[in-house]
Amino acid sequence: MTKKSEVKRKAERPKRKAIAKPEEKHSAPDSYRDDIPHSALKETPTANSNPDSYREQTKKMEVHHHPDVEKKGFKEYILEGLMIFLAVMMGFIAENIRESISEHKRAAEFARSYYEDIKKDTSQLYGLIKSSKHKIRACDSTVAALHLPDNLQRDTIKYREGQITSNVFPFHPSSGSYEQIKSSGSLRFFKQKMVNLMNDYDLQAKQAISRDDIDMKFIVDQYIPFIMRLNNVEVGYDFRFSAKTTHEMYVADRSLSTKRIWINYIVVAKLLRMRSMQEYTRLLDVSGKVLVELKSEYSLEDE
Repeated sequence: MTKKSEVKRKAERPKRKAIAKPEEKHSAPDSYRDDIPHSALKETPTANSNPDSYREQTKKMEVHHHPDVEKKGFKEYILEGLMIFLAVMMGFIAENIRESISEHKRAAEFARSYYEDIKKDTSQLYGLIKSSKHKIRACDSTVAALHLPDNLQRDTIKYREGQITSNVFPFHPSSGSYEQIKSSGSLRFFKQKMVNLMNDYDLQAKQAISRDDIDMKFIVDQYIPFIMRLNNVEVGYDFRFSAKTTHEMYVADRSLSTKRIWINYIVVAKLLRMRSMQEYTRLLDVSGKVLVELKSEYSLEDE
């Protein structure tokens, strides 16, 4: 048998049909549909089955686009910008008003405290001027007694009036409120006129203190040591606190030179006290202006 005839026979043999393998089912069985009533199963409408329903569902599935916005004109933009500007400005104005009210209230509190301090200083100054006048009269009386001849001099006058000539009256201003106002930066709460008066008062008060320091230094360092070498201090002590003494009223040196030195000391003490009085008077003038301005600006009254 030839090769050709063998190939021919193989070609004529019937081919076996492929056995179909059962397809793998990946989805769940549709048996659950048997339990659902037929009326509950809604078929998806198509264009052929229900045109109206199809069109309605199609409309719902359409993508909604943003509506066309009408373009604003230039004037509308200007108006909106102006409204925003006005709103911001009104906010600033309201904040400034609130701060102004708060600052005025704070200034009124400081003004009341400062007003009371100035009143205390004023009362003290009047007392110092009165005491200073008394000392000046004592200086005049003592000097007049020392100018008398020895046989006419009365030691009682020299002791009684002499111990007054050594008195000192330092001024102590009530500067607590003013220092607090300065340290806290609250001077800006006050008008410039009031600030100027406050500064003038502080400067004049320092001048008065400076004069008192000079006076005290002279009395303590020079005049009192001289009196202690010359007179009996016990007698001076008695006359300061009572009208009589039980101690000897002696004068250690009755020479003319010593008498002249004593007179010079008393005259210098008098001059220093007179200079302090001048500073007190100037300070009273400024304090009067301060009190008037505080009363006018903050409606303050004496308590």
